Order: sequence, then C-alpha cells, then structure tokens
Amino acid sequence: MRFRSILGKSGDFRADVFFQFIFPKITDIEKPLTLDGFLSGPTSTSASTLPIHQNIKTYSHKVVDNTVEIVGHVVLTEPAFWTPSLPMLYTIKCKIMSTAREVVSLHQTIGLRRFGIRNHSLWLDGHRFVVRGITCGKVDSKSFDKQVSAAKEQNTTEIIDLFSDGSCSHEELPKLDSHLQKSDEIGRPTIIRIETETCPSAMPDILCTLANHPSVFITVIPPSLLPDLENLTLLKGTMLFAIEVSSERASPEIPSGIDVAIVQLTNSEPEASWKKPPPYPIIAWNKEFASQRQECDRLQAVLATWRNSSGSPPSTWDWAGFLVGN
Repeated sequence: MRFRSILGKSGDFRADVFFQFIFPKITDIEKPLTLDGFLSGPTSTSASTLPIHQNIKTYSHKVVDNTVEIVGHVVLTEPAFWTPSLPMLYTIKCKIMSTAREVVSLHQTIGLRRFGIRNHSLWLDGHRFVVRGITCGKVDSKSFDKQVSAAKEQNTTEIIDLFSDGSCSHEELPKLDSHLQKSDEIGRPTIIRIETETCPSAMPDILCTLANHPSVFITVIPPSLLPDLENLTLLKGTMLFAIEVSSERASPEIPSGIDVAIVQLTNSEPEASWKKPPPYPIIAWNKEFASQRQECDRLQAVLATWRNSSGSPPSTWDWAGFLVGN
C-alpha cells in the first residue's frame, strides 16, 4: 500500500489534513469499502500540549485502472506544526474495511510542516530557514553512525545518500524509514540525495516514504530522473526538490518542478557570473571542507567575503544554505 499525508489549506487556527491510501484492486473484496480511523496527538520530545482524538472521515473513493484510491480528511483546530525546535507529531491509526474483512491497516506518526520558498530563501513556519548541513553517507555505511552523532549538534542538517537499483524498497528504504522516524522525533532536518542508478518505477514508493517524514526538507533529484519530474512532483507535498549544479558554469535555468539548486564548489568561491543571483534559492556545498558543523560557519564566512567583493549581488540576496563534507 502507498500512503501519503497531505497538508491542505492551513493557518494558526485551522488545518485541513488529507490521508491518501492507494493499493491494488482485489477482485474478491466486497464493496463498498469504508475508512475507519482517527488522528491523535500532538506529542513532542521537547514540549507538551492538550491532546486531541479526532475521527477521520472519508473524503473520496475511486478505482483507477487496477488500483483503489481512498482519501480521508480531518479538520484540526489550533494545529501544532512541526519545526526542528518544536517537533510536534500526530499519530494516525486507521483501517480500510470491506463488508466482511479488513483490507489494509495503518499505524504511524506524521508531522504537519509549513515549508516553502519566498523570494530566494527557504521559509519554515513563517520564518527564514538557512540550511547548515554535513554529509553522513549511506544509512548502513561504517561511518554513518559517527557522522549522525556529529549531526546531532544544534541546527545541523543531515545529508544522506540513498542508493537504489530499484530494490531499495525491500532493503535500504526500511532502514532509512526507521532512521527518519528518530529524526522526526528529535527535530533533525534531513536532505536526501537520490542516486543516478535509481529506477523511475521505484520513485513513487520512495517519495511517499520521504514526504511522510517532516524531517526530510529537501530531496535531490539526479539528472537521470528529470524526464519523470512532472509525475514525481505530485508526490512531494511540502518537501522541496533540488538539483546539483557546478559553480564553474554560469547559473542554469532549472526544470519546472525543481525548487532549489545546490551549487557544488570546486574552489572556495563560485564562478563570477553567480554574483548575478538566479531567480531561485541556491545552497552552497563545498566537499573539500570537513563534515563538521563549524565548517558550515567557515564556508558562510568565505562566501560572505565573496559577496562583498567587486560586483557583489544585491544586498537583499543571500545563500539559502551551506553544506560541507564529501
């Protein structure tokens, strides 16, 4: 089954939340199907608030080709939104029933995250959010736990490589899902890099898994998957898509559906044409700097000097984030 939580129209006093369930059509299921479930919470590792227990109502039910899609809906008053400093989580527990039996069931946590772009910057819950990230590698690599420990420092974002040959949904993705659950709970932002070898057919399951974790702010899409971008953007929710580009070339036009460019610095400073900022947020990544939080600050200082040199960009512009490590 493929599951997505979708944050609809939202504000400080009300939020529409939708839950989409897609699963194969089963010929011997008695109709109609019914959705029975509730949303409870919020809970947090760093705060407490009055909990709610609200039933989920069926919003739509349709059969498309060989799949069944059921969408549930709940209206939250005074919703609690997820941020790194206040990682509020809700629990959804539900099942889809036919007349005679249970078809599918679900029990997991979700987070409601208001995240997007304003001008050249990333904005989280009404405030500018500057990414400062360090590389952690692959989830099951030998150095991963050590790098994760380093990423636990305050306001540090993890950069995780997701290698996939199309079989990761059975092997690597569950490990990543478990790790991201912990990141959701403690408020640790994450950037996921999808590798070039990833099969397009694996991406819907991957993206649904990632989009259900409020800790996953950005997913980097490799060039090999850009032809499928139109379909992939339907699955990302408030998660942003990025591509990686070289600082040795002038800033490129980015494909529709890509939100952010991550600029890989081969020297300490980008090519001069980057002083004319492109019309999208850009995050600097220097792989020659050590994968340590303080190196993000050093990179920021280097680029601040570059910004203030001859032909500097407008004072209203700045980098959307700083990444280090290889």
